[in-house]
Amino acid sequence: MDSTVRQGSSRSYEENDASRQIGHQHDTSDRTVAPQPTPSKAFQEEAFRYVSRWCKASCSFLARKIERWKLLEDLYHNRRELHSWGARSGVTAAENRVALRKAAGSRRERWQADIILAPSYIVDTWADKAYQAIFSGPEWLTVVPEDGPERGDARLPFPASFKLQELLVQRLAQGQIHVRLYEILQHLVLFGSVYAKIFWYTRTVNRHRWDFNTLEVIDNQEKIYDCPIIQVIPLDRLLVDWTATHSDVQRHSGIGHRVDKTREHVIDQFRRGVYTLNRDAFMDRWGNAPSWGTTDEERLLRDPDSESVDADEIPKVTVWEWHGLIPTAKGHVESLCTIVTDKGADSPEDGVMVRLTDGPVLWSGLRPFLAAHYTPLPGPFGMGAVESNLDLIHSISQFISQSQDNARLTANAQLIVRRGSSAARQISTESDAVYPGKVWTVDEPGDVQPFPPLHFPQQDVNYLIDYLNNMLERRTAMPDMVEGFVGQAKTATEAHILQESAQKPFTTRADLFARTFLEPLGAIALSMLQQFLLEDQVITVRSGNGREIPLAVTSEEIQSNRFRVAATMTRQDSTRLAKAQSIERVLPTLAQFEPILAREGVKISFSEMIKRYLDLIGVDGVDRVLSRIDAGDAGADLGQAENPFARPGSGQGEGTPAGTAPNHPSRLVENGGPMGPEPTDANALAQALQMQAADALGPGVTSG
Repeated sequence: MDSTVRQGSSRSYEENDASRQIGHQHDTSDRTVAPQPTPSKAFQEEAFRYVSRWCKASCSFLARKIERWKLLEDLYHNRRELHSWGARSGVTAAENRVALRKAAGSRRERWQADIILAPSYIVDTWADKAYQAIFSGPEWLTVVPEDGPERGDARLPFPASFKLQELLVQRLAQGQIHVRLYEILQHLVLFGSVYAKIFWYTRTVNRHRWDFNTLEVIDNQEKIYDCPIIQVIPLDRLLVDWTATHSDVQRHSGIGHRVDKTREHVIDQFRRGVYTLNRDAFMDRWGNAPSWGTTDEERLLRDPDSESVDADEIPKVTVWEWHGLIPTAKGHVESLCTIVTDKGADSPEDGVMVRLTDGPVLWSGLRPFLAAHYTPLPGPFGMGAVESNLDLIHSISQFISQSQDNARLTANAQLIVRRGSSAARQISTESDAVYPGKVWTVDEPGDVQPFPPLHFPQQDVNYLIDYLNNMLERRTAMPDMVEGFVGQAKTATEAHILQESAQKPFTTRADLFARTFLEPLGAIALSMLQQFLLEDQVITVRSGNGREIPLAVTSEEIQSNRFRVAATMTRQDSTRLAKAQSIERVLPTLAQFEPILAREGVKISFSEMIKRYLDLIGVDGVDRVLSRIDAGDAGADLGQAENPFARPGSGQGEGTPAGTAPNHPSRLVENGGPMGPEPTDANALAQALQMQAADALGPGVTSG
């Protein structure tokens, strides 16, 4: 396929990405793409009717969940008070927010505490641990051949899978994958579900240099971004299959999202050839007239301080992008449909369709969307660590606020003043405040009396707060259980067992995230590399001695073989380490039984044992650590290798004694020793000491 057409495919992911993440989101060059084949009018009408209705139903489904998501976000950022949390029942989110703003000026009359235990430590602790587990090494994604061993010369130090792996990791790092994944982990734990989109982003800049021969300025275009980028989709801007009973977006009937874009952005996409339909209709509707829309105050992932700014001077429209199966008379067709509406529209039914394809946008057939759930549920959304513990958070917040109210009542003295007395007249003329050291001028001592003391069970409430906090930590496996110290002092064994049990929920969910999100992320990014990188690439790797070596990755190596991407998260638990230690102990024993098993026709594969050992201890890239060599080279290397067990002056380095295998030392007490022919440990130790003494004294001393 022509490179111009491929470049047009790469632009399909830039149209709906958020410009706040990486500077300017669009290539400044004037390159245009080849026009795409236009679907028939009948298919356009059928697709617009189906997609618009599908998106409207999805928005109606999401509208019922936004209030709970907004509550979780406010709790994480500590933007919610206890009074407002309870007042939300029975009213809409927007009505409650307006009521709270009106009551902001009268908060001085409200003395009750509004403290909420912010659950941010639950989210941050899990996200920090998961982030360290994912990026525990430079090879956090591993590319392996899908069709078995790679073709070509197996003796090459850097096979195609390794070079493609390094290219993939470097390009993801160029797209700031480390920051994006931490953001994804936070949303996963907080909301219970995270949806993300991956797109290919290219940006070039003009570089100027002097030609000293002709004294002319030469302009060169240099790519500063040419990589896949992953971006979180706010859940309230998502278009999800409400009938799905699983989280695999590749099997959903459709998946998409909404994003607000400027009018100039859409016009630029028409100019580049990304949008190919109904340009005149778009220009007649939005070409000159501004599209302001309404401000959505309940939007997720939005700074509240931007609400007054976003009712802006820059007109915007809403772009609806949808990937899915469109039912036709000939069957379902995988398509990409893009519809433009006014900003803030609830449905794309009154919009203009600007793009429609009759096939997937990626050659691999995958949709450029990813999803993961913290606690999977039979549906498109899961449950997070905070949502499942809202009852405890609310109860703890109530008791803490009540304790603070009691402290305020106790510290600020309450007095009983007789009506009509001089003390009552003094209070009315001055103020109602009672402060330490205040002097009361009264006619009779009985005019002012202290209020009876409040017998509030503060100690019992403190015990209850501690109990609820411990229950919350046990539910979420947070800090005390993770550290292995709960309650009274424990022995090392008890602390180890407790820590192991606390790690199991984290290990399970981290492994689930790696299999449902990281590996599909690598697969889609790898397919984009194979589709959009048309020229040879140069990467830099470190050799065994630490030097940086430039390697060329040809387009044939990228596209010739089929590869699979696996997440290389280290999972070193006690079981794996115990198995590795067992292999260490059994290897010397197997070497002794090798001749006996060979006489029975059984051969031991020590290379397979070493591979399993390295895999158990968590060494990545075992296939590259242990590489095969030819039989001839192996024999030559074996003959030239220096025997590490040979004794100085024994002659084993120059030749092989009779009856001894090449490059192997003679075995102790094989023919008896100083203490007799019995192969005992004491006899072997005596023979070893005798051999060391002979080496120290010189060749003249014998060991007979």
